[in-house]
Amino acid sequence: MVILAALCGSAVKAEEPGYFDIDLAFQTRAFADQGLQGQSRDQPSASIKFSFSRMWDESAQAFTVTPFYRYDSEDDERTHADLRELYWTRLGEDWEFHLGARQVFWGVTEFKHLVDVINQTDLVEDIDGEDKLGQPMAHLSLVRAGGILDLYVLTGFRERTFPGEEGRLRPPVAIDPDAARYESDDRKRHVDAAVRWSQDIGPLSYGIYHFAGTSRDPLFQPALEAGGSLTLVPYYPQIDQTGLDAQLVAGDWAFKLEAISRSGFGERYEAFNAGFERTLVSVLGTRSDLGLVVEYMHDARGEEAFDTLFEQDLALGTRVSFNDMADTQALAGFIVDHETKEHVLSLEATRRLGDRWTMALEGRLFGGTDSLDPDMPTPMLLSSELERSAPLQRDDYVQLEFTRFF
Repeated sequence: MVILAALCGSAVKAEEPGYFDIDLAFQTRAFADQGLQGQSRDQPSASIKFSFSRMWDESAQAFTVTPFYRYDSEDDERTHADLRELYWTRLGEDWEFHLGARQVFWGVTEFKHLVDVINQTDLVEDIDGEDKLGQPMAHLSLVRAGGILDLYVLTGFRERTFPGEEGRLRPPVAIDPDAARYESDDRKRHVDAAVRWSQDIGPLSYGIYHFAGTSRDPLFQPALEAGGSLTLVPYYPQIDQTGLDAQLVAGDWAFKLEAISRSGFGERYEAFNAGFERTLVSVLGTRSDLGLVVEYMHDARGEEAFDTLFEQDLALGTRVSFNDMADTQALAGFIVDHETKEHVLSLEATRRLGDRWTMALEGRLFGGTDSLDPDMPTPMLLSSELERSAPLQRDDYVQLEFTRFF
């Protein structure tokens, strides 16, 4: 969360001729129990992110680079580096062109982003899927009278990162990303494409797009390693996905929708997230603003929706902005499956500590089903009879992160 906030701050500074920032973060996770395979209850780590941007040619051209590195003391797979961004920009009177690795975000809902399809998820960073890997691309944005047309050619597929054997917040059987399989013979060299039209009509903002290429969400296929142990291998199919995101603002109310239709995972299916947020300004006569969030998540595949915990779920959230000098903010959420009663309670909070430090607190509690038995035979850990969130029932955690800005 802190790193994402730093990126947002950097976007404002990018209007200047040039800047250079360093974000150094110290993070620790504390889990309530040992992992299913005896993983540690403590998981300290540190990360560093550089942000450099330079504009020239009367601000018509720019170069941006944002490398990132994390060291994790427990999980070797979470120790990793990534070029979040490395791209050149050329600005015209009514167009923009970007070439290189970039991060592109689409979406309006709070608890899950169905339409955010361009970048691969950096899952070792956080289970919420908000952190993304840089995606190589050529991106042309055309400003038209009615809206904006974005054209993407995506080269160089990025495989999803996964926690390792000593990591937490993972399936009960370890994933082997090095053995990844693809539907396309081109594997990582497959060229993907996307087109998106976005428009504002009074209080309504919407975007509609189509994506064709390698799925960012993998299937998982069981496999035996050389020593005979069971593992999961990611399989990346080819998909066609059409999506819509829309937000209608009416006074203190914001109504939100994300919807997709996707082929490539068996039969074509549809899914949507829909809800609203009501903002109460200066609640109870204080400086604080209170946001009330209600969303419903539906996936037509039901129990066959292997790639999500949220196929028929109701989400309730409360967002508080204290509007103080330290910019203190908090978001509490509760997601429940109304059929299985599985649920997760989450908390995210941030606060500035002076001019150079930020503190971020995060936590999740999982419930509604039994934890897996550590003595259960490995093949049974993959049984379809188990509840989707059963592997996470031992992974309740609190995370604290301090970030120093230079």
